[in-house]
Amino acid sequence: MAEKNSRASHSEAHEVHQALFTAPGSAAVTRLSAVDTVRARVLLSVEHALLAPGSKLPRTELIAGGLEVSHITARRALESLVDDGVLVRRRGRGGGTFVADDPPTLNDSSVTAYRADEQAILRLIDQRSLMESAIVVAAAQKATVAQCDELDDLIRQSRDAADWHEHHIPDTRFHHLCAEISELPEVPTYLASYEALTKYFVPYPQDQLEEGRDHHARLVAAFRARDSLAAAEVTRVHVDALRREMFMGLESRGG
Repeated sequence: MAEKNSRASHSEAHEVHQALFTAPGSAAVTRLSAVDTVRARVLLSVEHALLAPGSKLPRTELIAGGLEVSHITARRALESLVDDGVLVRRRGRGGGTFVADDPPTLNDSSVTAYRADEQAILRLIDQRSLMESAIVVAAAQKATVAQCDELDDLIRQSRDAADWHEHHIPDTRFHHLCAEISELPEVPTYLASYEALTKYFVPYPQDQLEEGRDHHARLVAAFRARDSLAAAEVTRVHVDALRREMFMGLESRGG
């Protein structure tokens, strides 16, 4: 029954997303192909040295899971970046896909589309802050011990992840579970806004994600204490951090 309800919730969220974000004048990213969205996110990570020159990328299936695309989409995007000289393939023991030692700066249309969406991204952050604050206030009054234990386990999975792509899966589940716990009727609209914003996330080094995990741990503690005010306060801090952590707030490689 829980699985059936989860599928229904995702279907409803998809319908809301279609209504909110595919109308004329909606965010430019909705006009990009799936391959181009992967290109943009990898290129922005390279540009801001989140993926450092010479660093090894995760396996393609992990990249696909973290960026929520198919394996073939991720593979095509990575191959196109190899063709452009941004990434290189190395064979043999220790081989794989690496950022080039001196990756070129591309005037890529996919990145241009992401940059053009800066104001839309800031509005999505505002929406998420307001909606997520309401969600955690309700969730703090309803969360069971078992649900709090599940949230803590998702934090552990995130901390044990090898990289951002692996971290993103339990991190996303954490936010979905908080929404489910709240039982608010507006959850599908929140999930549509949340998922629209995640399409702009770029891969981060794992060691730079600890602050967000600390926020999550404080949120679960507020749930256990039935402290709605503390839950709302930590959520606003957590979401507001996106203004400096997303690509608009970062410096480019080399300064």
